[in-house]
Amino acid sequence: MIARPLRFALCTAALLFGAAQAPAPDAPPPARMPQSFQPPPRLPPDFVQGRAEFAKRNYAGAYLLLLPHAQRGNAEAQFMVGRMSDEGDSSIQLDPVEAARWYRQAAAKDYPPALYALAKAYAIGRGVTQSPDQALAFLGRAADADYTPAILDLAALYDDGRGVGQDRARALGWYRKAADLGNTEARFMVGERTYTGDGTAEDRDEARRWYQLAAGRGHPGALYRLAQIGFGRSQNVDYRIQAYTWLTLAQQRGGPEIRKEATDLRNKLATTMIQVDIDAAMARVRAWKPEPPLRGEPVDPEDPYNDPERMRAGGR
Repeated sequence: MIARPLRFALCTAALLFGAAQAPAPDAPPPARMPQSFQPPPRLPPDFVQGRAEFAKRNYAGAYLLLLPHAQRGNAEAQFMVGRMSDEGDSSIQLDPVEAARWYRQAAAKDYPPALYALAKAYAIGRGVTQSPDQALAFLGRAADADYTPAILDLAALYDDGRGVGQDRARALGWYRKAADLGNTEARFMVGERTYTGDGTAEDRDEARRWYQLAAGRGHPGALYRLAQIGFGRSQNVDYRIQAYTWLTLAQQRGGPEIRKEATDLRNKLATTMIQVDIDAAMARVRAWKPEPPLRGEPVDPEDPYNDPERMRAGGR
């Protein structure tokens, strides 16, 4: 069986003009930049550098650059300083209690990654007293803030009935939310549920649409499913070539279980193909690239399938 962002609204004040301030009838209206073109706030160079060092896991340099910003109340800096204390390295002391302290300060500002980090800390008692209730509360706050790792975890809890009453339909609702935010794993899960009618009405055409979205980003389970559900159409040469392509990509990118299933089905499909068709499929495999999002389609910044390095390397 195949397994299973932060958003801040910027408020602008309305400009009130009295009659005496109105321009003459024949005067051109004052130039005003549309809201969508307002430049984002300029970040301090040392903060930008600290964030880059953190991303490279150069914790010694990142800590020195980010700590002053954390002390001044920057939620992102507080989270990153907390993470560095949580993980530790040769230059930063491992201190889960200190990490939790920083997470709390960032969570008080509703910073989603910090809310999620606290949920995990309370779930296992890392740096805090273990509390399933607190873990669930922080997880729910992070999910409500559209943080997809938290949404997927919450969906899994309702799927399995861990810490909450099992509710497959409610789990699907959370998967749909993450899918609508552009998360690839969630799109695959919605496809799985819609295909089998688990927690919703069965709709195989709708399921195929979700599988195609996930497969376009390289999800191995979705690639395998697209080949599997149409295997009966293998008499069609074009379909055989496409299915062989999907199965090869699934084999290259999946874990041990999906690799085995994709290999077995690909070997079976190969018995119906001639070498020239197999060569055509392998040419498609070599040329394959993740599909870019459609115009207006949401892109989940937390989605690992959007990591170019990961996509180039393949594998999960």
